[in-house]
Amino acid sequence: MTEFSLARQPILDSTLQLYAYELLFRGHKDKSKEISLTSEVLATAIFDIGLKTLVSDNLAFVNMSYQDIMSATVDSLPTSNLVLELLEDIKVDDALVKRVKELAEQGFIIALDDFIYSPEWEPLIDLASIIKLDLTVLSNDKNHEIIQKLKNRGIKFLAEKVETYEEFQLFKEMGCDYFQGYFLCKPEKLTGRSLTSSSLAKTQLLAEINNPDNSSDKISELIQQDPSLTYKLLKYLNSAHFAFKNPIESIHQAVIMLGIQGIKKWATLLCLRGLANKPTELTRVSLIRARLAEVIAGNKDVNSPSSFFLAGLFSTLDAMLDTDMSEILSSMPLEKAIKIALIEKKGELGSIIQEIIDYEKISLHDPINKKPCFSTNDYLKACSWADEIMASLSEN
Repeated sequence: MTEFSLARQPILDSTLQLYAYELLFRGHKDKSKEISLTSEVLATAIFDIGLKTLVSDNLAFVNMSYQDIMSATVDSLPTSNLVLELLEDIKVDDALVKRVKELAEQGFIIALDDFIYSPEWEPLIDLASIIKLDLTVLSNDKNHEIIQKLKNRGIKFLAEKVETYEEFQLFKEMGCDYFQGYFLCKPEKLTGRSLTSSSLAKTQLLAEINNPDNSSDKISELIQQDPSLTYKLLKYLNSAHFAFKNPIESIHQAVIMLGIQGIKKWATLLCLRGLANKPTELTRVSLIRARLAEVIAGNKDVNSPSSFFLAGLFSTLDAMLDTDMSEILSSMPLEKAIKIALIEKKGELGSIIQEIIDYEKISLHDPINKKPCFSTNDYLKACSWADEIMASLSEN
C-alpha cells in the first residue's frame, strides 16, 4: 500500500451549515503514478477505517480519475452517501459516459470538478447533480457565465477555494448552493473591528478560567459567577456523553470528578461555543485542532498537554470574533508560549498548530514532502472525537 495522508474538508450550504465533506488522499511523489490515489486507497479508507468514522452521517465527496471511475471497486462502494467527483482532466469518451450513467442509475451522486465548459462535457452535464467551480481557475465573470448557462438544468453549484467571506457572499448571490474553502477559519474583516463589550466580557471569563495561577476553588468561583455557564456545564456533564454513575450537582463536585484541567477544558469549550454567532463547523474545527494538538503533546511526552489543547481550541478565536488575534489575547493571562503560538505561530507549540492548519488545507495534487508530526489515524481519531462532542452538545 502506498503511504498516504487523508484529510476531510467541510462543504457548507448557503446558510453555512454542514452539507458534506470532501475526502482527499495525498501520497508521496511518484512520477509513475499521475492518477489520483482513489482506486488504491478508497476501499481501505471506507472498509477498514469506516465511512462513519470518516464523515459521520454526512455525504462524502471523493475524487475520481478515469481509471478510478472505470474500476470495479466503485461498484462495491455504498451509494447512500458518496458523491463521485470526476476530475477536470478526465478524458470524456463513450465508454466513460456509459460508465457514469450506470453509476448514476445505481444511485451515486455525480459531481464535475473544477468545471470549465466545453461541448464534449454535455453528456456528463446531463448526468451530474453538482458542478464545482474553482475560484482560482476562472475569473468571477466566467464562473458567472457558467452558472447562467446551466442554472435551468437542475444543477447545483459548488464554489471551492473560497478564501474570504466576501467571496462567499459574491458567489452566493451568483447562485451557488454550496461552498468549500478556508474562509470559515478567517475573520470576516479586521479593519476597524474591535471587541464588543459582550465579547470582551466572555473573553475575560475565558482568560480567568485558563489563568494558570488560579486554584480549583477560584476556578469554581469564576464559573459559578456566570449562571448561564454553570447551568450549561452541569447539564452537559450529566449528559449521556459522560455517563457518570451519580449525577453531578455542583461545580465543586465537578472539579473533584474531573480535576482542575478537566473542568477548565469543558468550561472553556462551552464558553467558547457561545462566544459568537458563527457556523457550528468552526467549533468543530477548533475541537479537531485541540484534540490533535493534545495527542501530539502526548506522543512527544511534553509537560503540559493541556496547553496544546487550549492553543488548538483558541486557534480560531480571531475568526469567531472577527478581531485580530493579538488584540484578543492582549488582556488574557495565558502562558507566553500559547500567545506566541497563536499570534506568531512560533515555538514548538506554534509550529505544531501551523502544521495542523496546513494539513487541513491538504491538496490532492501536492506530494507529501515532509511527514507530519502526527499520523492519519491520529487525525481521524481527532475528527471522530470532535464529531462525538458536537453531537453531544447539540443534544443539550
